[in-house]
Amino acid sequence: MIKWIGGGVAVVVILAGIAGQDKSTQDKTGAASQTPLASVAPGGTEQPSLPEQQSRLLAVTAEYSDRFASASNELQQSVLRDERRSALVKALGSQRSVAGWRGKITRLETNTEGKAILSVRLSPNTDIGTWNNALSDIMDGTLIEKGTPLYTALLTMSVGDAVTVSGSFLPSDEDGMKETSLTIRGAMSDPEFLFHFNDISKQ
Repeated sequence: MIKWIGGGVAVVVILAGIAGQDKSTQDKTGAASQTPLASVAPGGTEQPSLPEQQSRLLAVTAEYSDRFASASNELQQSVLRDERRSALVKALGSQRSVAGWRGKITRLETNTEGKAILSVRLSPNTDIGTWNNALSDIMDGTLIEKGTPLYTALLTMSVGDAVTVSGSFLPSDEDGMKETSLTIRGAMSDPEFLFHFNDISKQ
């Protein structure tokens, strides 16, 4: 009987030890799963998060691009554009000027006068950019003049470069901020918002 009790005690002790190890392992696993993982690019470098305003705007354009694709008639499409206008204005807040937004150059050319035409992709379906001709730009002044610091900065850049930009959107009654697409489908599915660039630098 004494041997049995001793063996029983030994078994209990061993089982308690195993249970303790399992709990310790679970605790470590749980702690690891709750630790936020940094965003890492393919090259192994950590990617900084987008500015809050940029994230809000891109969330709006992505949502309404999807909803527009599901619209069954032009009436629904028109209502969605009105709703998106309000959402875009809310996303930017009272300021149309932004700083430190990140994207990739998709167009870098000159017009007949040598002024720079620039487009920057903020997300797969959202671009910001200047007008592509002097006539359209008469009232807005988005084309980039030769001899300016901004033009000089662009001399060493190319399409595909990752950049950080600052500048301002232009107001619009139709979309909240001026958009350059010729059709409502383009404006809602793949908007390119007119942008007055103040600064640009490579990331």
